Amino acid sequence: MPIRTHRGRTAVYRRFWGWPVRSPKHLAGTVLVLLTIGVGLGHALPDNRGGASSAAPSISAERKPRAGSFAQAPRSALADPGLGRQLAVPSPSAPAPAAALTAARSWVNGFLTVPKGITPARWAEQLRPYTTDDLFPELQSINPANVPAGQIIEAPRTVSAGASSAEVDVPTTAVVLRLLLVSTPAGWRVASYERAG
Repeated sequence: MPIRTHRGRTAVYRRFWGWPVRSPKHLAGTVLVLLTIGVGLGHALPDNRGGASSAAPSISAERKPRAGSFAQAPRSALADPGLGRQLAVPSPSAPAPAAALTAARSWVNGFLTVPKGITPARWAEQLRPYTTDDLFPELQSINPANVPAGQIIEAPRTVSAGASSAEVDVPTTAVVLRLLLVSTPAGWRVASYERAG
């Protein structure tokens, strides 16, 4: 027999929606069914979270400084081709100032100069004149034994430059280092470094 009155429909709806809270058993069963449906839908629907973001990384994520990335390397960080990400080299907009290129060359020379038995403190001290105060504590935590001795093989190349900062690639025998240099009252200093290729 069909329900013809408004009061009758309301009673049926109240009975249907009130069933889960009628007893703890009903509530537990309802929650379990809803969780099962949610998990099933999660597995059945395609996962598009990583597709677009990994295919086209944003510029800000690409250029985020990775200072101290060699500190965590258990073995030779510069010699390991799988360590670090490969960065595309954009065409430079304007050349970096000569003082910034000189500071970059001096910093990389100090970075790659690892005499036998040198302590981390002494190794970091040879980089202090070319390093910002923010980066220096991270350099002190690096074990110089993880940085292979190498040499600069080409002049530093400008990646991008502005009035108070510049990104410079310095090719070495082991790897191309990308440095972010900033202009300070004391001169150009390296604020971060990473593997460029």
